[in-house]
Amino acid sequence: MRKDIIGTIVVLGIVGALVLNEMPDESQPNNVKPIEPNWGAIAAWPNFTSNIVEAQPDPNRRVTAIVLDDSGSMKSDMEAAKQAVIGALDAMAADDRVAVVALNAGTVLPFATVADAKADLPALLAPIVSDGGTPLTLAIQSAQRLLEAEAAAARGFGTFRLIVTTDGAADDSEALDEEIETLAASTPIQVTTIGIGIKGGHVLRRADLGSFVDVANVSALQGALEAAVAENTDFTAITEFGAQGD
Repeated sequence: MRKDIIGTIVVLGIVGALVLNEMPDESQPNNVKPIEPNWGAIAAWPNFTSNIVEAQPDPNRRVTAIVLDDSGSMKSDMEAAKQAVIGALDAMAADDRVAVVALNAGTVLPFATVADAKADLPALLAPIVSDGGTPLTLAIQSAQRLLEAEAAAARGFGTFRLIVTTDGAADDSEALDEEIETLAASTPIQVTTIGIGIKGGHVLRRADLGSFVDVANVSALQGALEAAVAENTDFTAITEFGAQGD
């Protein structure tokens, strides 16, 4: 099995001081059979070749796609959320690569080096407003395609992360269930959810698909993002954040 592809999805909910921790047992959906990995599919990921291939890909490079929640429920939190995404770049190495996709606005920043993103992202995020629904499934699919293209160009070398910010349930929960289960079974992506208001039974809280951490308000989002992108490459589940400013 190929071991040079490592990926993670970190799903972040907007709304506060970092609270905690491992997902409580009572939040687990009842009668759900744990997903079994399809090792053949995982080893074959990203399943296609690229016309542009790096001659000397860096196995230590981290490639991060961030999905920003710009749904109508963000309202007054939108500006703080955008600043949190910008601030999280400080936790990444300058030659790592990053992309930003908004739930409703689409791709804001195609993949670029973190150094270039620091220069370009503030202006690109400026026009993003809080409006629309919560199409998490489509946004996750879009960001995954971006990551797959990066992985193909790097011949699978590197660490691939998808960080999704959201403060609510998906518009189509059944589609999201299927998408996350497929990711867990057939890709090297690990799902970590950092959220608020995602109650028991939600697919993003399932222990067999990832781990879950709460944040209490948008002021804690930057700290959660920084901790997520700074996670060590063995992807031990994030289980605790210290609240900032306490």
